[in-house]
Amino acid sequence: MNLLPQPKYEQWVWMALFAVAWLAGNGLSVWDQDESAYAAFAWQMRTSGNWLIPEFLWSEIHRKTPFHFWSIAVSYLLWGVNEFAVRFPAFLATIGTVLLLRYRAAAVFGKATAQAAAWILAANLFLPHLIKISVTDASLLFFETLAVLSLLRFFKQPRWQEQLYFILGTAGALLVKGPPVLILTFGMLGLILLFSPERKKILAFQPWLLFPVAALPLLVWGRLAWQTDDGAFIRWMIDWYTVSRVNNEVLGQTGPPGYYLATILIAFLPFTALLPKAFQQLFSGYSWRKPDFKQFMLIAWLISGWLIYELLKSKLPAYALGAYPAIALLLGAQIGQLSTYNFRQQNWLKGGLLLYLVLCIALGIGLPLAAAAPVGDGFLFNSTGILAARITGVGFLFLGMATVVFLLRAQMAWAFRSMLAQSIFFLLMGWLVLLPSIEPLRGATKSVARFMAEAHPTKTLLLSRNFHLPSLPYYLSTQAIAYQEATDAALWQQQLAAPNTLLLLNSSNFGDFQSAAAQNTFSYHLVFEQPGWISDKGQLTTWYVVQAGAPTTETESAVE
Repeated sequence: MNLLPQPKYEQWVWMALFAVAWLAGNGLSVWDQDESAYAAFAWQMRTSGNWLIPEFLWSEIHRKTPFHFWSIAVSYLLWGVNEFAVRFPAFLATIGTVLLLRYRAAAVFGKATAQAAAWILAANLFLPHLIKISVTDASLLFFETLAVLSLLRFFKQPRWQEQLYFILGTAGALLVKGPPVLILTFGMLGLILLFSPERKKILAFQPWLLFPVAALPLLVWGRLAWQTDDGAFIRWMIDWYTVSRVNNEVLGQTGPPGYYLATILIAFLPFTALLPKAFQQLFSGYSWRKPDFKQFMLIAWLISGWLIYELLKSKLPAYALGAYPAIALLLGAQIGQLSTYNFRQQNWLKGGLLLYLVLCIALGIGLPLAAAAPVGDGFLFNSTGILAARITGVGFLFLGMATVVFLLRAQMAWAFRSMLAQSIFFLLMGWLVLLPSIEPLRGATKSVARFMAEAHPTKTLLLSRNFHLPSLPYYLSTQAIAYQEATDAALWQQQLAAPNTLLLLNSSNFGDFQSAAAQNTFSYHLVFEQPGWISDKGQLTTWYVVQAGAPTTETESAVE
C-alpha cells in the first residue's frame, strides 16, 4: 500500500504548504553572528570588487571559502540588497537537495523509498532553519548529496556521467566549506575499500583522478587569494577550520558523544517514532561477508557523515547534516513497510512511539515555559509572543498525539499526513507568529540604521564596543551611513565633539559615558533609544544614540 500523497492535486497542495513554511520569516532581520557576516561579505564583494577574500568589520572569524558569499551577491542582483535575497540561495539549495533525493536516489534505493525520503527530508524540523538563517550548510548539503548519490549510482551501474556529477558535487562543496565533503566521501570510499565486495569498482571510479579535478576550482581561488594577501587568509583558515576543530572545541561549541544523536531525534521529530525500528532493521541480519549493497552504503554514509563527528571536540548541530539524507532514506524504507506494522505488539515500534510522544510532550510544554522565562532583568517575549508559544506548543502536541492514535489504529496514511502537518504547523507558527513577536528586539541594529538613514543620513556614527555584531555595520553600510569604530572610551567626548558626529552606546557602557560626561561637564543629549536582544548571547540590552550639545526640539521628538 502506498501511503504517500497520491493524487496530483494533493501533492501540489502539500508542496505549496511546504513552500510557504520554508519562505515564512525570510524577510526578518538578519541573525548575528554568521548570517549577518555572510550577508556583509557578499555586499562588500559587490561594492569593493574584491571577490577573493571575504572582509567586513567584526566578521573575521566567519570567513570561509567564497561560494556562499558569491551566491548571495548574485541574489542581490536579482532581488536587491535585502534579507530575502540573503536567504534565497539557501532556499534553492534546500529544494535542490530534496529533488536530488527524490529523483537520483531512486536508482539505488527504489522509487518508493526515494519518494518517501524526499517528503521526510522536506518535513525535517532542522533543515528549513538553514534557509531562514542563511548559513553555508544548506548549499553544502546540496553538493554533498549530489556527490554521494553520484558515487552510489556509479557503484550500482558504472557510468561516466556519475563521475562528472561527483566532480561537480565535490567541487561545489569544497568551494562552500572545504573539508566536510572530503571527510564524507573519503570515509565512504575507505569503508568500501575495506569491507565491501564492490571494492573492485573503485578502480573504475578512479578517485585519484576525480578528487584532483574537483579540487581545481578551490585551488585556483586559493592561489589567487594567496597572491592577494601573501597567504595570510589561507593560513588562518586552515588553522581555524581544520586544526582547531579537530583538536579543540571552538567558541565553546562542544558536547559529549551522543550530541548528534540527540539533534537527529529532534530534527526528525515528526518521524522519530520510526527511527528505532529503522536502525534495528539496518543492522539486524547484516552480513559482513556478503553485505547487502543498500545496507552497506547507508551504514557507510552514516559513519562518514555522522559518527565521525561524534568523536570531535568541536560540535555544532550542522556538522552531521551530511548524514540527514541517509536517515531520510532509512525512514523512507520504513514508510514503505508501515502498513504491515503493528505498533501494539513490536517492541522496537512501541519504544519509538514512546520516544516520539515524550519528545512531543517535552516540546509542547517546554516551548511556552521558555517563552515566559525571564532573560536577565527582563523578558524577551511579550504577552502576544507568550500566547503564540502556547498555541504552538499545544498544537504541536495535539498533532503528535493524533499521529500516535493513527499509528495505533493502523491508519497509516492518516499518520503520515499528520506527521507532515506537524512539521508545517511548527514552522508556520514559529516563523510567522512567534519570532515576529520579538522582531523589534531582535532587529534592534536594523532599527538603529533606519533611524540614522531617516534622521541623520549625512552624519557619521561612532561605534563603541557594541558586542561586535556584524549586523550593525551591515545595515549601516546598506543604508549608506558613514561609521567608524570608537574603541577607546577616553576619546569618546573628543570624537563626539567633531561636527556631524553621533555616538552609539549600549547598556553595558552608557552608564560609564554618563559618569564621564558629568565629571567633565560635557554637554550631550540622547537622540535615539532602542531596546534590543543579542541573539547569539541570549542577552537583552538597550541601544543609545547620543549627540554633543544641548537638546533641541528635533532630537527630543526623535527620542519619542
